[in-house]
Amino acid sequence: MIRGRLGRIWLLAAAGCGVLLALAPAGSPAHAQYGPGGPGGADREQVVETEFGPLGPGDRDLLVRVRYAGLWEMPAGALAAERGTDERVREIGGFIAEEHAELDDRVVEVAAELGVPLPEAPLAQHQAFLDRIEDRSGQELDVEFVQLLREAHGEVYPVIAYTRAGTQNELVREFAVTAEEFIGRHMDYLESTGLVDWLHIPPPPGPAGSPSRFLGTEPAGVHPVLIWVLLGAAAVTGAVTAVRTIRPF
Repeated sequence: MIRGRLGRIWLLAAAGCGVLLALAPAGSPAHAQYGPGGPGGADREQVVETEFGPLGPGDRDLLVRVRYAGLWEMPAGALAAERGTDERVREIGGFIAEEHAELDDRVVEVAAELGVPLPEAPLAQHQAFLDRIEDRSGQELDVEFVQLLREAHGEVYPVIAYTRAGTQNELVREFAVTAEEFIGRHMDYLESTGLVDWLHIPPPPGPAGSPSRFLGTEPAGVHPVLIWVLLGAAAVTGAVTAVRTIRPF
């Protein structure tokens, strides 16, 4: 009888430990490996040396993207400044047109120094955006202008941040800082109108990302592995205590 109870108790304890082990994390994100397309992958061979440091695909991509942005956002701002219904929309339309002209001058200078070819006309999609704004009138023009430009600025903003964080090219770093100031300010302008439809603005990415030596990948406090070890020890201790309680002396 007693042996039967002992067997059941030890079986339950072993099952409890098994459940704890099954629930425990399989591994730490710090051990994740980059795939073939990760940092230093195939694009690495496209890096060229310049007097300002290595120039890679991401550096060139930033310059091209900012140039494309200016090619349609300058005329879009001019349209809003001229035909906007809301006074604030007309005001920020003028700001954006003028400031994008400044940023465009700078990206042309930087690209020339680095030997990066830039486009001379907006993309077909960007031209379609311009046409949509031009086809609107009254408040519809205000809303279309604000929404399209806010979405566009939100797409290029993280590209600027990623490039600034990883580029080894001094000139590109300086340009990224300048571009971030302009684009961030333009988002403030557009949001100040109260016309942004946030349902069409993608939320921030989730917290899961690349492993970092400086940003914790685990919650602050006691390490989860230690918690699982303590729980397992508690389960075994409880089983031993139960055995001693029912064992006759």
